[in-house]
Amino acid sequence: MSDEHGLPWRQYRSVHLDFWDGLRLMPGSIWLPIVATSLLGVGVYVVNEWSVSRIRIAAESVNRTLGMQNEVIAMRSQLVDLESAQRGYLLTTNSRYLAPYRSVLPDLQVISARIRTLAANDPEVLEHVTKLEELRSLKIAEVTASISLTQRGDRANAMAILRTGEGRKVMDQFRAGAEALIQLLDKRLASLRDEQAKSLVLSRYAFAALALLTLALIVLVVRLFVSDTLRREEQRFEEEHERRRLEVIIEDRTRELSRLSTHLQSASEQEKADLARDLHDELGGLLTAANMDLAWLQGRSVTMEQEVRDKLGELVRTVTEAMNVKRRVVENLRPALLDHFGLPTALEAYFDETCKRAGIECRTTIPDETGPIPQSLAIALFRVGQESLTNIIRHARARHVEMTFEVGAAGYHLSVSDDGIGMDAEKVRSSHGLAGMRHRVVSLNGTFEIQSAPGTGTRLDVLVPFADGAAA
Repeated sequence: MSDEHGLPWRQYRSVHLDFWDGLRLMPGSIWLPIVATSLLGVGVYVVNEWSVSRIRIAAESVNRTLGMQNEVIAMRSQLVDLESAQRGYLLTTNSRYLAPYRSVLPDLQVISARIRTLAANDPEVLEHVTKLEELRSLKIAEVTASISLTQRGDRANAMAILRTGEGRKVMDQFRAGAEALIQLLDKRLASLRDEQAKSLVLSRYAFAALALLTLALIVLVVRLFVSDTLRREEQRFEEEHERRRLEVIIEDRTRELSRLSTHLQSASEQEKADLARDLHDELGGLLTAANMDLAWLQGRSVTMEQEVRDKLGELVRTVTEAMNVKRRVVENLRPALLDHFGLPTALEAYFDETCKRAGIECRTTIPDETGPIPQSLAIALFRVGQESLTNIIRHARARHVEMTFEVGAAGYHLSVSDDGIGMDAEKVRSSHGLAGMRHRVVSLNGTFEIQSAPGTGTRLDVLVPFADGAAA
């Protein structure tokens, strides 16, 4: 099964991995610690929330228990004030002692209601509260009865009620009940505070565990980061090593191709030289002999018919044209001027003759004298000049061409420029003809530069150093 681009489905799918694919591909050494740490973190969070909830509930219970203790103490204090008001009034019959009595009664009702509300959900405490309320009611009834009798003038009966000791007995029972309830509440407080302390310790342990888990996560992340950094560094080293290996291979292949290209160019030049020599020697000899025979026949054609003489003249012209063609072919294969008169003269003659045939104005500049130029270097520079002029005639649409050949301290300098339409940078890089010229120059350890832009003409500069043993 293939996708729309012809790729196998599995290969196409692997290029579009999503998040879950990444998780499945992640090694267990990475995701297992992360999952385990995350689960432990959730557990620690739950334990901590449970501990905080227990601490909050215990705090509410402590507040409620303390409030209940305070209310019981307040009730006891109010009953003591009530008893003091009773005794003072019965002993002195002064009504000012009734002020605490009148204020205590509503307060006791309010306190009793608050205590019952606080103890509503606690049967054990509610039982104590019920007994205390019963004793409170008995004490209030006893005090009220004695005060009422005194107010009606029956002070003797009122004092009799007081002397019976029932009021004191009720008050003692109330104090004992209040003390028992307070002790019970104290035990509850101690238990609640102990529970709070345990919950607080558990919460601290949870926070400590959470801190350790956070530290473990940080260590894990740092470890993963370091491992990833090391892996990337190793991968970079491997890529760098592979890149260098490929560069070495490319350099070796480039050198091999360069040597092969140089060999092929040298072989091609040698073949051209051999072919030019064969054409010059063998074909030239045959054409010369044929021309001589035709001249001999023309000398004896006086007695022949006019038609025969005309045919001989056409044959002479044909042989002469064949000799001219042979000479041009030989010159293209191996310029005779290059071998007999040197590179500067050959370049000048070639540029002058070729530009004249193409209708282009040409200006050449060559040195008056030069030392001997090695044959391989001379033919390479001549081919570069030949190829450059061919390109100008074919593509540049130039009207003026200038060729300069110089011998300087650094070597041989050949410059060819025109006023044509120029070339863009992409054409300069992709031209096979320019690549061939550049290779010829580079194989001689020279430099090859082209300066051109659309509409500004083109300038070619070639600098080739002297060969071993040559001098400027």
